[in-house]
Amino acid sequence: MQQQPTSRFSPCVLWPSLLLPFGFALWWIFTGSIVAIWSLVVWANIQIVYVIYIERKRRSPDLTPVQTLEFGPRSAEKCAVLVHGFADIPEAWRRQGEALATRGWRVIVPEISLTATANEWLPYIRAAILEARTTAQHVELWGHSLGGALAITVAQDTPVDRLVLCAPFLEPHMGNSMASFLCGLHRLIFLWPFAATGFPIDRYVKGAPTAHYRVQPIVPARTFLSALRAPKAALRKPTLVRPIILLSQREHIVRNDIVRRTFPNAHYLLAANPRSCHSLTNAVDWLENLITILNVSDEVCHPL
Repeated sequence: MQQQPTSRFSPCVLWPSLLLPFGFALWWIFTGSIVAIWSLVVWANIQIVYVIYIERKRRSPDLTPVQTLEFGPRSAEKCAVLVHGFADIPEAWRRQGEALATRGWRVIVPEISLTATANEWLPYIRAAILEARTTAQHVELWGHSLGGALAITVAQDTPVDRLVLCAPFLEPHMGNSMASFLCGLHRLIFLWPFAATGFPIDRYVKGAPTAHYRVQPIVPARTFLSALRAPKAALRKPTLVRPIILLSQREHIVRNDIVRRTFPNAHYLLAANPRSCHSLTNAVDWLENLITILNVSDEVCHPL
């Protein structure tokens, strides 16, 4: 597979932040108010605290290394490309990957970098599918959350035999316009172009209290904005295959009614455990969900 592209920042992402001290300077010049100086000092101190917080989080020694995972024999006739969600890492699919490998599948879990954008994510997923095609006759594309939105986009121009979406991130509660506004506000207030996403950093892998991995909750602001815009790109045109969509009954990230309205002809499945929430790859009923998906006949996924 091709090397994961490295994300680079453009200095232009900092210019909105420079408007704030410039505004304070104009305020002081035209009003002579001591409040302007005091506000500028407070703003500068907020920047210092914010940068220290960001740098300490980004350099945490407890973070799990992010890398592409592969399971099963390369000569397998069936291969599944599993795409993880935002602020997640390939470890989220480890249990499913190992279970599929024991059934004779080859599994590729590409890394969706937390410092890149959709323009870099999509070619990497397509490259994983092309790699799978070199040995497998049957290739499936699975995506969870943001990975579901990316999988939909890829399946619009890259042929796959089955498309499986687990709680696809098609319509967040926070719409694209609001997301753009908040990220713009973030860049205006904060000099450092990183955002604290608020996602939990502990993800359990095999159910044991000590078996977990840690992900980075601090990502570039442009990466966060790109993730929130992914649903819009995913819905530009129909996919080449009829998707299988797994939904949870206690969803708290995306709206199930939006998903059903977007794909009225999809083959829908419900998580085995009624208490399962958005994090389906780490849910307690992951094995039951996996078996249910595998038991779906290929007939329901014929090209539309």
